[in-house]
Amino acid sequence: MAKRATYPLIVLALLLCFNANAQQLPQFSQFRFAGIGFNPAFAGSNPYFNAMAIHRSQWTGINDAPRTYLMGIHAPSASGKMGFGGTVFTDAVGPTRRVGGQGTYAYHLQVSEGSKLAFGLSFGFTQFSIDGSQITLREQGDQAALPGMQAELKPDAAFGALWYGENWHVGLSANQLFNNRLDFFPGDGEGRMSVHYFLTAAYNFQVGQNFGIEPAVLVKYVQPVPPQIDMAARVIYKNELWLGASYRNGDAASIFAGYDIMEYLTLGYSFDVSTSEIRHYAEGSHEIFVALRFGNLNRVQELPEE
Repeated sequence: MAKRATYPLIVLALLLCFNANAQQLPQFSQFRFAGIGFNPAFAGSNPYFNAMAIHRSQWTGINDAPRTYLMGIHAPSASGKMGFGGTVFTDAVGPTRRVGGQGTYAYHLQVSEGSKLAFGLSFGFTQFSIDGSQITLREQGDQAALPGMQAELKPDAAFGALWYGENWHVGLSANQLFNNRLDFFPGDGEGRMSVHYFLTAAYNFQVGQNFGIEPAVLVKYVQPVPPQIDMAARVIYKNELWLGASYRNGDAASIFAGYDIMEYLTLGYSFDVSTSEIRHYAEGSHEIFVALRFGNLNRVQELPEE
């Protein structure tokens, strides 16, 4: 059985995250299907109404480890020149929680016979909260203790661009554009919602009539830490069933599988094995993905998933 970690470890990790400007946004091994969650230009990139939900339980075996939920919807306008959508999310780590939502708008330009260029913008709010009553300190009465529940609501925004065609896409986006300061600890000017940059790309190669191979990459960067790179590939059978694997440098390797049911429903699952020092405490991470599609399904497989 894996060793168990407690609140102080989780809280320390959270504080180091905010003060060192490390990755603050949740991550998904099935990022190929959650594009609307990190790049608003994906809104309307499919010719149908798309609703998705993804749940990630990270580091099973550690008490109060991260649990992330993301729901997103988007659809194109009747002309196909615009896209509308939005996301809601919650990210809980022990006594801390991050909850928010954003509305999204995108504009799509036909740049050639086989490709479009989209620009997207999203705006909303994010609430950060810490329940001090759930934190046990070694020295009771410590002045650094947080009394009860503390929460801050901050405006949030993201911008993205996406160049895409029938079986490929390349996207670039920036999240947490306002770089808001968090004041849980008065006088500490280092607690900020740092700007995060995402670069994503994927290409679907057809191999005969029944199979496809799709490599994909997601690069995440926040100053001043080195970029984190997710590399993934999946083998697709008859555009319905797929099996794949991915690797996230300095963090984890994963396997994932999915199935399209009657072109309207997609189910996916992934399991991560940690490659960092956390592997001595955690048993792995689980991720479940569900998507529903409505409307024009004539080209379901031809454009980016999200």
